[in-house]
Formats: sequence, structure tokens, C-alpha cells
Amino acid sequence: MIHALLTLAGSLLVYVNSLNGGFAFDDHRAILENPDLRPEERSLWQLLNNDFWGGSMTREVSHKSYRPLTVLSYRYLNYAISELHPFSYHLVNVLLHGVACVLFLFLCRIILGRGTWSLFSALLFAVHGVHTEAVANVVGRAELLCCIFFLLAIVSYHFAINKGSSHLTRWPLVTLSILLSALAMFSKEQGITSIGVCLVLDVLVCWDLVWSKLHLWLRGKDGITDDVSFRHHIHRIGTLLFAGAALTYFRLSLNYGTQPIFKPREMRAAFHEDILVRMFSFSNIYTFNAWLLLNPYYLCCDWSLGSIPLVYQWNDIRNVASLSLYLTFVLLAGLVLKARNSEERLQVGISFGMLIVPFIPSAGIIFRVGFVVAERVLYLPSLGFCLIVAIGFQRLHSILPKILQKVLYACMMFILLIMAARTMRRNQDWYSDITLYKSGILLNPRNVKMHNNYGLELKSSGRVREAEQHYMKAIELEENYHDVYFNYGNLLSDEGKIHEAAVKFEKAMESPQLYAKTLNNLATMYYRMGQFHKAEDLFKESMVLIPDQASTYNNLASLYGQLQRFDEAQEMFHKAIAMSPTYTEAYFNLGTLLYQMGKVEEAEKYLRHALQLNPHHSGAINNLKVVEYHKKKTKKRKRT
Repeated sequence: MIHALLTLAGSLLVYVNSLNGGFAFDDHRAILENPDLRPEERSLWQLLNNDFWGGSMTREVSHKSYRPLTVLSYRYLNYAISELHPFSYHLVNVLLHGVACVLFLFLCRIILGRGTWSLFSALLFAVHGVHTEAVANVVGRAELLCCIFFLLAIVSYHFAINKGSSHLTRWPLVTLSILLSALAMFSKEQGITSIGVCLVLDVLVCWDLVWSKLHLWLRGKDGITDDVSFRHHIHRIGTLLFAGAALTYFRLSLNYGTQPIFKPREMRAAFHEDILVRMFSFSNIYTFNAWLLLNPYYLCCDWSLGSIPLVYQWNDIRNVASLSLYLTFVLLAGLVLKARNSEERLQVGISFGMLIVPFIPSAGIIFRVGFVVAERVLYLPSLGFCLIVAIGFQRLHSILPKILQKVLYACMMFILLIMAARTMRRNQDWYSDITLYKSGILLNPRNVKMHNNYGLELKSSGRVREAEQHYMKAIELEENYHDVYFNYGNLLSDEGKIHEAAVKFEKAMESPQLYAKTLNNLATMYYRMGQFHKAEDLFKESMVLIPDQASTYNNLASLYGQLQRFDEAQEMFHKAIAMSPTYTEAYFNLGTLLYQMGKVEEAEKYLRHALQLNPHHSGAINNLKVVEYHKKKTKKRKRT
């Protein structure tokens, strides 16, 4: 009980300062812009048919991330209580992390016993710095829920194969373990690997039995399946394999035969045509992930593009680190095979399995993934890592003299304190987008996306010159990174540098992904430069490609007003308002147009509506004064 309280306290204390954070990074799409959180907008049935970001799984642009349990937790544990106040979202994340840590302590006690080593392993997991993205970022809720069901599935399966369990209780527990694995998968796709870890656990527990039967089979002797325990083992393995295949098939069927769309330029290792370059580069990425577990200092929310350069040659020094990682895995596998007893085999084997198996979906071997390195996906594999570290200290402790054992305990305490300090410092980076991207640039200065995103945040906060410097730095690093040209063009447009902005937008439109998005912006620049026919053509093309973008109709209406094509202008303004009833600029522009047409009463109505939407709209205030002055002047004329 004391160990559980210590673990819970440690897991909560290191994340107390994350409660002050707001929404950052992917939180905008998953929380702020996700209609699935709002019962008034989306039914429960719609939520269950949508992806993690609130869009239909059938969409071509869907990322195919199906995590309904995570979205349900946002909807009913947070939005239903506090709507979009970030504190409750962070609080639930921290509490879920605490639950995961206590469950992990329970599993550690099953594997390592009830002593110091179980507590150390659980505390290391509780304070490990690589977990900040999973806990301090609200979107990391998927990892937390997945981990809880993952651990429950393994514990349940442990009791199912425990020698003390009766035959009557074993199969219900196996069934429960499979159901918990399904819940883990519906929290995040990685959760399906709990079935793989249960397979590893079953093989390790029945290791001696399996080997004895294998020796009989190799000698050509009968009676292999006469043993009841062996038959139960085979039945359980078959059941797990069938359940795993069925869950995988069901999950893939939700993609409706399509795959998520990834950007080859951002994930260069996955799309490189040379198989050796892919092998060397992926090995380097795996080594980098292992290094983050050992030393979570270089933490960044994004490692795409050129952040981790590809490995082209076999004699690249980075291949030495990759080889060292693979040799470590061979050593761990050897320790399992050459274990002195079943207890030692179980300890090393299950730790190794919990490190490797949960990482397989993120390795890019079976399926392509939408990232290069993502700290959040290390939340599950770190369970195995923390167990391995504790086992290492346990073995070292057993061979040291007593005086050095005290030094070892001091080292363990130092590691926990250093990890806790790193975690609490990293939590502060997740307070907002601007602090997150700033930290990303400091630790990963070659990351083009960080410079682009940081520039966007700086512009929003009014630090225009700094934003421009980061846009220019991004272009210097990646001349053909088109997203930065779009944002840079918007900055120049706001400053009235129309011709320069048009050049940037034209460059952005070289990207097929940005073509439609940029049309309206470039057309607006042509309109402001007086190139009305080119602007009209682009506005119309934008309407075809993005028919529900109200700003395009508003801008084309303004152009028609400039050309005194008043009827067409009114039609476009009304369409813009119909698409977006709270579109202040459309009401203001329509009111201004109607005044120019001499329709003063109608003009006043639309200008007043614009002021209702935005009481500080200076244009509407000034134009309304003009309308009121005109009405007074007209009344005086009528009196005279």
C-alpha cells in the first residue's frame, strides 16, 4: 500500500505544473475544432463512425486514426463538465497517468516481487521525461487510456495462466484479456499489441513445458498432446492468434480499403527508393528512440523533414550506434534463452517483450506511420524499458558489497530526481504553441516546420519582424517547403506588400496540397493590384475547388462592387452570409455596397448587424455614422 501511494504521489507531483497549460499542437484539431465533442453538433452514432479528428473515416484525407474511447472521454469527462476550459483536460490526463503508474507497479510486483525493485521501476515510469508529450499534451490521452487497458489485459492474462487458477476461471480471464485489448485498441491503435505481449507471457510461463514437448516431437515420440496443461497452452495461443487477427481485420475494415495520405517530403526515410538507405535510416531512427529512453533531453514535438538526416552509406558512424542497439537486443534474447531458472527467464523475457512488441506498429515496418519520431508512442515501450533498468540494478545489487550497494541506491535516487526535474521543466514547454515551438527550435534548429510554426505564432502575437526572420530561416533550410510561403505571403499581405505577397502565394501554389487553399489569397492580391480579370478567374476556380469557403464569395463580391456589377455583388455577399452567418466582414461589405447603391435603410440594417457581431469594428462604426448623417440630412431637406 505504501509503495502504491509513493508511486501515485510521484506520478502526480511531477505533472502538477502541467495543469496550468493550455491547448497546444494537435489539441487544436482534436479538441478545439472537433465537433464530436459537442453533443449539440454530433450524435453518439456519428462520433463512433468518425476518426480521431472528427471527420468521417471514409474521407480521402482522413488520417484513419480511430480512437472512439479517447474522444468519448473528452466529450463526457471534460466538455460536458467544463466545455473547452483546458484545466479539466489536463487534470484528467494527470489522473490517468497516476492510474497507469499504480497498475504498472502491480505488474512489476508480479514480475519482480514486492521489494525495492518494483517500486523503482514504477517510479521511473512515473517520472520519465519522455512521457511529457503523452501527459502534458491533451491529445496524449490516447496513450494514457491505451496503457491502462494494456496493463489490465496483461494482468488479467497473467491470472488466467497462473498455476493456482482453476480451469473454470481461466477462460473467462482469457476472454476478459481479449476484451481489454480491444478497449486498448479503441483508445489507440497501438493497444492491439497487448495480445502480442500476452502471447510472449504465455510462452515464457510455459517455457519448460513447451521445450519438453518439442524434444519429444523431435525424437518422434508420441504423447505430445496427452498433457492437459500443454493442450490448454496450445488452445490459449490459438485463441489469442485468432482474436488478434479478428481485431486487426475489423480495425483495417474501418479504413474502407483506403490508406492515410502521407507526405513523402516529410517522411523521407519511409519513401526513399533505395532499400539500403531505408534500412540504415530506420535503424538510426530506432537508435534515436532508444536514446530518448536513456536520456530524454532532446525532446521535440516534431522530427520530420530534415531533422534526422538520412543515412546513405554503410560506413556512416551512426550505423555503429544502430549495430550496438541490435547487439543489445541479441544479448537480451540470449539472456532469455540461457536463463538459469524460470523466474529469471520471465523477468528478462517479459521486459524485452514489453519493450519491443508495443513499438512494432510505430516502427514503419508493417505499416507506414505519419511521423519520423514521436515521443508519445514510447509511452508503452517505456514499460519494458523501466523493467529492464530495474532488473539491471537488481542484478548489480546482488554482486556488489554492502558499502557499494548504498552507492547504488544513491544513484537510483539521483536518476529519479533528474528525471523528475526534466519532466517538470518540459511540462512548461507544453503550456502553449509559442513556448512549444520555441523549445523545438532551440533543441532542433534544423526543423523547418518548427521555424514555420513559430513564425506563425509570433505573427499572431504581433511580433511581425521576428516572425519574418523565422520564415526566412525556414526557406533557407528548405527552399521548397511550400507551407512557409503561404504563411509568409499572409504576413506580407497584412503589411500591404501586395506584389511580394503575390510572389509568395504563387510559390505556395506549386504544392498540390496548397493549390486550392492559396487560390483565394492570390486572387485577392491580384484584385488589390487592379488585375480584376485574373482575380475573377482565380476566385471562380477557388469556388469550384472549395465551394464552402465564405471568404471567397465575399472577396469576389467586393471585386464585383468595384466593377459596379452590383447585382452580382449582392448575390455573392448573400451566399457568403448564408455559408457563415457570423461573418462580420460580409455584413459590413454588403452594408457599404448597399449605401453606395443608395439603399440607405438596408445598408443600415447590415452595418448594425456587423456591429452586433463585432462592437469594435471601426469600419462599421464609421460607415454607420455616415449613414445616420445621410438620413438626418435627408430629413432636413424634406422639412424644407
